[in-house]
Amino acid sequence: MKSENAGQAWMTWRGLQPADQPLLQDLDRACKETDGEEWVSNLVEDALAAMRVDVDNTFCAAGEDTLMAVGWIEMLPSTENEQRVVLGGRVHPNYRRRGLGTLLLEWLENRANLVSGYHRMRRLIIRNEALTADAHAIYVQSGFTPIFAENMMVCSLENPLPADRLPETYRLVNWTAETAPLFYRAYCDAFYDRAASFDPLEKWVGEYEKDNDFLPRLSWVAVNGEERPVAFVTAGKMGKMAWISQTGVIPQLRGQGVAFGLLVHTLRNFKQEGFQEVGLHVNVNNPAAIRRFYELGFRRRLTRARYEKTVL
Repeated sequence: MKSENAGQAWMTWRGLQPADQPLLQDLDRACKETDGEEWVSNLVEDALAAMRVDVDNTFCAAGEDTLMAVGWIEMLPSTENEQRVVLGGRVHPNYRRRGLGTLLLEWLENRANLVSGYHRMRRLIIRNEALTADAHAIYVQSGFTPIFAENMMVCSLENPLPADRLPETYRLVNWTAETAPLFYRAYCDAFYDRAASFDPLEKWVGEYEKDNDFLPRLSWVAVNGEERPVAFVTAGKMGKMAWISQTGVIPQLRGQGVAFGLLVHTLRNFKQEGFQEVGLHVNVNNPAAIRRFYELGFRRRLTRARYEKTVL
């Protein structure tokens, strides 16, 4: 299919090719420059991985030297009665609001339904690490339901930090093999009123220790005078940015300065390590946490979200 579009002499819809990698990198760079820099998604590798599984699982609008849009599907482990499929895609900022996003999503849904088989339920999943209002509108108009949304908030460490307000009755302990269970207990106690269940200690700790970007020396747990862990921060890095993976405080101490003081201490240590900025994710439905991070100097950079659609 060929048509005139956005000043291009021509464009064609086709599957991806190995030679498209430089164009995928250009597309990824253009999207991040427009929508916000993030290091969670991997457009290039995800699209090429789908191509290697089956070139017909990929679809792109290609010009002579540009990928105007690209999409792909990824089949997830599923059950006999349900097939889960991730739909991935991007539209180049220069070619948005021209119908390409809607056409791309329609193709992705049709392809997902075809390869899943119509004899079982299909759960279609979209993950977007830099959500735009236009993308949200396209998803909702296509029948997708928002499952969750998180703000990526970033704090410049070049600005002065607030005074460390951690009360003197608490002491801070670094992450080691011996102290990791203290972090786990703080994690469970901090979120017991928000989480339905928790991973076992070994799995929770193991996920951190096998992560090459985890920074145990910059991860802290606050312990009270009775040796109870009451607040924690686990730290890592995301590209050149310091990253707060998780942080929490037991419900009884919320709003009493413990979490704030712990976070200030963590930011100061990030700065001493040479990081220029630090980021984190916070649920958009958690205004109290957003307000606390705002007081620390964090500002929203972008929003990540997940959408789902069930097809019977």
